[in-house]
Amino acid sequence: MDLFSPGKIFGFVWLLAIGLTDLKLSRLQHEWPPVVWLQILIGPFTFLLGAGLVYINKLNKEICTIETIRNYRDQFNLNTSRIYSSIIVLFLLFIFGYGVIYLYTGEIPIFSPKPGVARANFTMFGIGLFLHNVVLIVLFTVIYSILVKEKTSKKLLLGAMSVVSVGLYSLTLQRYQIFMTILLVIILLYYTTYKIKLSTTLITGIVIVVFFFLVSSFRAGEIIILVLYKISKMKFSPEYAVFTEPYMYITMNLENFARSIEKIEEYSFGYYTFDFVTAITGLKHWISEYFFMTENPYLISSYNTYSAFWTYYRDFGVLGIFVIPFFGGIGISSLYYSLREKPTLFKISIYGMLIYGVVFSFFNSIFGFLWYVYNVVVLIVVFKFISNK
Repeated sequence: MDLFSPGKIFGFVWLLAIGLTDLKLSRLQHEWPPVVWLQILIGPFTFLLGAGLVYINKLNKEICTIETIRNYRDQFNLNTSRIYSSIIVLFLLFIFGYGVIYLYTGEIPIFSPKPGVARANFTMFGIGLFLHNVVLIVLFTVIYSILVKEKTSKKLLLGAMSVVSVGLYSLTLQRYQIFMTILLVIILLYYTTYKIKLSTTLITGIVIVVFFFLVSSFRAGEIIILVLYKISKMKFSPEYAVFTEPYMYITMNLENFARSIEKIEEYSFGYYTFDFVTAITGLKHWISEYFFMTENPYLISSYNTYSAFWTYYRDFGVLGIFVIPFFGGIGISSLYYSLREKPTLFKISIYGMLIYGVVFSFFNSIFGFLWYVYNVVVLIVVFKFISNK
């Protein structure tokens, strides 16, 4: 049994999200009419349909067992000296970007009297992308450790750089890259070692959730659990107010999506799906201001995410939530079976990045974000550089 097959991961995430949302434990939630339910389910259904078609096509073809893949790692043909050099470069760029932004903003978010504002401002066009190197620094350090059995001093240095990178990045109160780093390492170790099991995965999941809410508490400042409980208009007893934040973070995405489906009148034709294009060209804010685009429309609370499918729906309507998830399911599943047929560290790493997007599809679509595309492009470039072929 493969814990990280795309159908299993996606199915579990969306069954959990839909099931919790349907409990309607907050008065901010409302009952959805059948037509809204239908549109909510189109995206998950078409993704699983695309993934299922690939599964059927590969049904009678030979694939490597997880055991075989784990024993395959000695055949990964990568230049470890170049891996080491690449990590050094990525780390130096990370420190450079971090230092420049600190000098520009004059504060680090976690130490700011207004951490939420400082977090949003801790960036700079172009240079800010180097902060996202944290993902690749840790990933390639783990790859180096898997491939190299000796060279202890180099391993210690790379390990120290990874710790410093994660520590400094955590001070910015950003979470996406920390979660991506953790998930990529888990997937990499799962397919290349015997260190990751179901129990390990569950424990790691709990650690991620705890980290998520620790960061949230820093960002919330003085907002206490009971105030959040009142604002969220929860139906259960205040004795269980501690469950307010996790419940609302999961369920209000679909709630906002459902509410927006009923109200949207115009579509944005790719502006949000291909966010990285307008971001890297500098046209993003100009287009937004010129067309009076609202980033988070139809909100009735401070919860401002809608799930991944809202991105495609607000751009292309029903066609978007049918076509894009369908081909997304085909693409991710095709990569998965390519990995199972002929495993490489490159395929495992790219697959891990895609699975990260699948896991957080209940929250937002990350595939079009510039920082995500940057990580994917740099990952490809580094693998080209370290390949011995």
